[in-house]
Amino acid sequence: MAYSVEAGNVHDSQAFPALFSKLEAFSPRYIIADSGYKTPAIAHYLLQRNIIPVFPYTRPKGVRGNLRPGDFVYDAFYDCYLCPENQVLAYRTTTRAGYREYKSDPKVCISCPLLSVCTQSQNQQKVITRHVWKDDLEYCKEIRHQRGMKELYKKRKETIERLFGTAKEYHNLRYTREKGKSKMEDKIGLTLACLNLKKLVKMRVDKPFYFVQMTIILSKDGILA
Repeated sequence: MAYSVEAGNVHDSQAFPALFSKLEAFSPRYIIADSGYKTPAIAHYLLQRNIIPVFPYTRPKGVRGNLRPGDFVYDAFYDCYLCPENQVLAYRTTTRAGYREYKSDPKVCISCPLLSVCTQSQNQQKVITRHVWKDDLEYCKEIRHQRGMKELYKKRKETIERLFGTAKEYHNLRYTREKGKSKMEDKIGLTLACLNLKKLVKMRVDKPFYFVQMTIILSKDGILA
């Protein structure tokens, strides 16, 4: 349906707006994407357009054995976090990137029995960041548990991932072999066109197909017939 070519140092989430602008004309109801697109900004962007994002499960990040962000409970009413020791991490500021910072009281943390597995900061202060559109991302997690969403996401590996594997293995797309973005766009466009033709042939199995023979005569003035 659409594709875009970006540099290797461009993250998937950064390339999403250009790709979605090509897909928006098809009025999609669902957008099934991998973890590279699982960001608060993309979740908010799609939900604002009444499009249902279907993202995969991602493992919690952090050092094993230490406290992770999921161990801290967010209180939406008071706009603060509660740590496992029931201490408050109060809101301090919002960064330019859209992350709200919640910080603990170092005077309380210095005597906490979980300090060694909570933070490694020199001032004994725990800092948790929360994106301003974090609620949209959490809503996407609820969508993943709805009926039919798990089966819907499985179709991605049965269709798109299979085409990626075919393109890498048989169509020389495992490495970038052309110099310049425009040349790679041409190469990928032709490769995807070939893959679509292969799918079309499989779809037309056991169905009648009619050939129409046309004769075109060219002259200096243009096409005669």
